[in-house]
Amino acid sequence: MSPLVGSDRYFDLNGHPILFTSGVGHKIYDQNSKEYMDFILGIGPVILGHANRTFNEVLMAALNKGLSFPGFGAIHSQLAEVFETIYPAHKVVSIFKTSSEAVTGAFRCAMLDTKRTKILRCGFLGWHDSQLYKSPSWHERIGSEKRNELRYLNGMRGVEGEEKVLNWIDFSMDSLEDTLKAHGNEIAIFAIDVYQLAFCEIKVLEKAISLCKAYGIKILLDETKTAGRTNAGGFLSNYNIDSDYIVMGKAIGNGLPISILMGKPEAIDIYKESRIGGTHTKETLSATAVITVADIMSKEDGYSIISSTGYDLVNTINNAFSQAGVNHLLEAKTLFNSALFDIIFSDEIVNDFSVRNSLKMQLVDNGILIMLGHNSFISLAHQSVNKDKFGQLIFDSVIQWKSTI
Repeated sequence: MSPLVGSDRYFDLNGHPILFTSGVGHKIYDQNSKEYMDFILGIGPVILGHANRTFNEVLMAALNKGLSFPGFGAIHSQLAEVFETIYPAHKVVSIFKTSSEAVTGAFRCAMLDTKRTKILRCGFLGWHDSQLYKSPSWHERIGSEKRNELRYLNGMRGVEGEEKVLNWIDFSMDSLEDTLKAHGNEIAIFAIDVYQLAFCEIKVLEKAISLCKAYGIKILLDETKTAGRTNAGGFLSNYNIDSDYIVMGKAIGNGLPISILMGKPEAIDIYKESRIGGTHTKETLSATAVITVADIMSKEDGYSIISSTGYDLVNTINNAFSQAGVNHLLEAKTLFNSALFDIIFSDEIVNDFSVRNSLKMQLVDNGILIMLGHNSFISLAHQSVNKDKFGQLIFDSVIQWKSTI
């Protein structure tokens, strides 16, 4: 079997690989035609549900108009208008296929602007060297050993010395102030994965941003996991946080690869000098996808539906945990207007990773795809989930799991 590294592999209880072949709505199917309720959604990009008919019809029509031109097209101006309406103090700087690229673009711009080369991170920002080097498991809660275990130590460059990459993991102002005293005048940018608000209050991030700004450090808000899912622009679009850069991706394209970097208009000369963008920056289908998602979600009041659906489904999970007598070990928690959720492990088992993996395997065996140690996602299509069936599958899974621990 080809290694195909960079994403999860799924296996059944017998160790055989599960290969997914199709999906419709909130369900996907494997090579044996087995059905799964999907709460992973490609690890976040799918927001409307699989094979949404309206979305597909618009994209099929767009295919007949061509995919890539010598320069930006009218569709890119429409895309920019969507997000510049949400963020009137920012402009769309460039368009990428992944948020890893967009974050790297922000890093380069900030380093050019500040003439500094160090980077301060809070959260998972992508797989490029300066994003991944010495990263913990950022999606693990405080109290998990993986939250403090630094990984990816080899094979990377531009991450030490004058270009050192620094982490803020514990949300302690004391540790942040120590970092700033030692490196503050050399740090170009403080990059924040907005998902970290699952573990701290917004006032903590606001204070951290204020401390960094006092050192002249640029601020990046990475809304990759939340833009297009909690609302069109991301969770913090309704808050008055003065950031220099904003990155959006994943759900804004409903599965098509696209990410957007926004920045302040007064730095236009920096953006031009940075030369960020490439061959597929001007591709049109993904831009059409973004506009179509925004249109469908607006017309269907999609974000309200997702919020209420997520709330109901998380209650269903917790009821099943309670009925199975495992609510002292497991709790489902809504995140970001209930558009995301997480399974919280008790202190008793949070660091027993074999027990945690056993639960994942039982859920998969019963046709439930939920991430553990990482948030899961709610789509517009989940409003049609049969809650009784879903609750029974969760109950059966945890009863089987409980018997093994």
